[in-house]
Amino acid sequence: MEIKICGATTLREIALLESEGARYAGLWTGIEGHRYNLGDALFQTLAERCRRITPVAVCVRKPVARLIELLKQTPVRHVQLHGFNAPKDIATLKDAGFTVIKTLHLTDDGKCLEDRWIDAYAKAGADVFLADRFQDSSMIGSTGKALPDTIVDTWLARLPGHRIWLAGGLNAERVATLSEKALVETADIDSAARQNGKISRRQTRLLMTACQPADLYKQTA
Repeated sequence: MEIKICGATTLREIALLESEGARYAGLWTGIEGHRYNLGDALFQTLAERCRRITPVAVCVRKPVARLIELLKQTPVRHVQLHGFNAPKDIATLKDAGFTVIKTLHLTDDGKCLEDRWIDAYAKAGADVFLADRFQDSSMIGSTGKALPDTIVDTWLARLPGHRIWLAGGLNAERVATLSEKALVETADIDSAARQNGKISRRQTRLLMTACQPADLYKQTA
């Protein structure tokens, strides 16, 4: 299973994630007021620093047309639409050549706020569905709290044939369990990668170890 660490804000954090082998770095843009939101200049600087790690633009409010204008000035070709976007936004990004990750906001009782649009998202070309825990409209990501396992299992069964990423309160223990099941392509992590609010080498290393299949350790023991 791959690891995406979300909310990088400094060149040091990008270098740390690259050296530890994370697959994706989430760079927040258009999320006004969020502590990890990046101005356009810093977004471009961090994206250009990504060499062995794939930068992902994580966006909530920035209009898609403006987002494309920004991304064309950077090496970013993966976009995570974390808000309540219409399917046409996905189609627009696909037409412009981007890989699109569409967040599905799931409540603790198993409801999906985008349920009626899932088929339309797929038809518009969504490459990945990211299942994330929804708390309320003031905090639609980075809650630090996990979805119930039963809800995750239910939605994995409801999305056969799709690439699935999972977010929401994932720690190293949960990542290890998901890695063994091999149903989730990528674990999208924020809080568990941090110490004192900063992306931590120790925490990132724990997550990278946890995402490796147990057979790897049997072979190298």
